[in-house]
Amino acid sequence: MQRHDGDDDLTLRAACPPVVSDTSARPAHGAGAGADADEARTDEARTDEARTDVESEIQADVAILGAGSAAEILVGALSGSPLSIVVFEPSLVGGQCPFVACMPSKAMLHDAAVGRRWDTAVARRRDVVDHLDDGRHASSLQKDGATLVRSAARFVDPTCVEAGGRRYRVRHIVIATGADSVVPPIEGLGELDDVVWTSADAMRAEERPTRLAVIGGGVVGCEMAQLFAGFGTEVHLLDVAERAFPDLYPQVGEIVDDALRARGVKICRGATVEAASRRGGNVRLELSNGSSVMTDRVLVATGTRPRLQELRLDRIGVHVVDALPVDDSGRVAAPGSIWAIGDVAGRGEYTHLAKHQAQVVANHLDGDGSRRFDDVVLPACVFVEPPVMTVGPTRRELEGDDDVVWATGELSEIPRWSTDELIGGFLAVAARRSTGCLVAAHGAGARFDELVHALVVAIDGEVPVRRLAMSMQPFPTVGEVLGPIYRRLLTQLD
Repeated sequence: MQRHDGDDDLTLRAACPPVVSDTSARPAHGAGAGADADEARTDEARTDEARTDVESEIQADVAILGAGSAAEILVGALSGSPLSIVVFEPSLVGGQCPFVACMPSKAMLHDAAVGRRWDTAVARRRDVVDHLDDGRHASSLQKDGATLVRSAARFVDPTCVEAGGRRYRVRHIVIATGADSVVPPIEGLGELDDVVWTSADAMRAEERPTRLAVIGGGVVGCEMAQLFAGFGTEVHLLDVAERAFPDLYPQVGEIVDDALRARGVKICRGATVEAASRRGGNVRLELSNGSSVMTDRVLVATGTRPRLQELRLDRIGVHVVDALPVDDSGRVAAPGSIWAIGDVAGRGEYTHLAKHQAQVVANHLDGDGSRRFDDVVLPACVFVEPPVMTVGPTRRELEGDDDVVWATGELSEIPRWSTDELIGGFLAVAARRSTGCLVAAHGAGARFDELVHALVVAIDGEVPVRRLAMSMQPFPTVGEVLGPIYRRLLTQLD
């Protein structure tokens, strides 16, 4: 791609390289410097017009809107192809995961678990996130042959986007703009911006609050509650759901809540926050059950919304607010070749899912087009202690399916539970009668964030339960819990 010197929007961090110079991108047709073009330009007016065209419209094969984890994988997957790629990103290249989400939160959860002080954890967090310098990510994109434009892009039509005052005419457009946290419409909360955090705000915080109220008891809410409680903050976890992770077996939520309470987290489930107000130096939250919570800061973890508002989707005939119409290949229901990956695709908000979707779309842009979003099973983990893991559909999603049978087991059945003084531990695994193979699993227990890999391979590999039940598990390991569960499944399948 051509380098556009003089663009103010092309630099974000001093360490970031500018837009890469790459001859794979070309000026729009008719703006070349060859003999034919020279002959065609017989007067100064036409030369000026051609120069304007060069400045306003650049040609490329693929435009990627957003440079998060999904975009990085897509660029890498296409790096050996003849396709020219331009990536548009007004913020941090790499997205939220390496800077204000996955990586800093897991580092700080670890530091809390091993007893480090807050200031020590914050210092290590700065190193983990490269001091919010995305130069390494930007360089990686450019080494893979992409041009990086440090500006947000929006649609002109199904084959054209504009950014930084220039237009880019392309064959394929991939939307990978991510999602933003949603602040719930709680009375008075909007007037307390100075004390309201999202999880990203919390992962930038230099000071630890004495008291913290977390609104939302899902994945992010539970992780943030455990993290701050581990550093000595008084934490209230407030959630509308009656129990943690209600789509799974009740034992999973019970293990999580018991572990949070053991760390001092005060949990209120089954109630909504109805109002927020400032009382002196405190924040008062009024709950639907008639109780109230006094806190210093509020962290909202009630969900996200795809970042679509500034894209001008109406220019491609799409009129949505919260969800793009995306099929299982990643294609958006719109004219042209428009695709979506990552959070905006509406299939889930996991970095590994975004990376998988990028590989699928790469297969359609430069491959045989055979891959699908659902051609492998979706695993996920919640990095509380003990960790939660899920693979495939939830129990609620499989309810009423007479072809599915479940078997369960507990870590207390295996020797490692005694040697390591493990607390809790429950695993449920499902199989189909029609295939004799696993279809889903979920549980909470020590090292389940690693045990999950065995179940992913078993499901994706379509290994029969009969064969799994014959396998040996090393003694004494947490993996031994699988043997009894597989044998229980086998008795139901026979």
